[in-house]
Amino acid sequence: MQKITLIFFFSFVTCIGFSQGKDCSQFKDGTFKVTDPKSKKVCIITREGDTQTEKLEESDETYNFDIKWLDNCTYTLSPTPSTIARDKDVLEAGIMTVRITQVKDGSYIHKITVSNNPKFRRVDEVFVLKQ
Repeated sequence: MQKITLIFFFSFVTCIGFSQGKDCSQFKDGTFKVTDPKSKKVCIITREGDTQTEKLEESDETYNFDIKWLDNCTYTLSPTPSTIARDKDVLEAGIMTVRITQVKDGSYIHKITVSNNPKFRRVDEVFVLKQ
């Protein structure tokens, strides 16, 4: 009887944990930092309203994107016309879809896919600098 009670308890706790979902609304606006795992370059992301700006540290490279939130934790990024005018290569990648998969204290984990490259997958931890 104790085994059945324990199994029920752990199943119940697990179901409650999954049903609560993630609150990603705290990441819709703010300043964030992410490091490219291959190049080790640091990117500062500023997200405000429906615009995201990405600037590589120690570089003049800046990219602007239009954000479209699909749900609480998923959004797409499309390069703005001014970004395309500066760097036509951003069109090759296509629209990026970003899914926040885990919320931590002071950071989150996201997974990125790209519309024009179905094999592309990237997972990063993004740190909150300021909200």
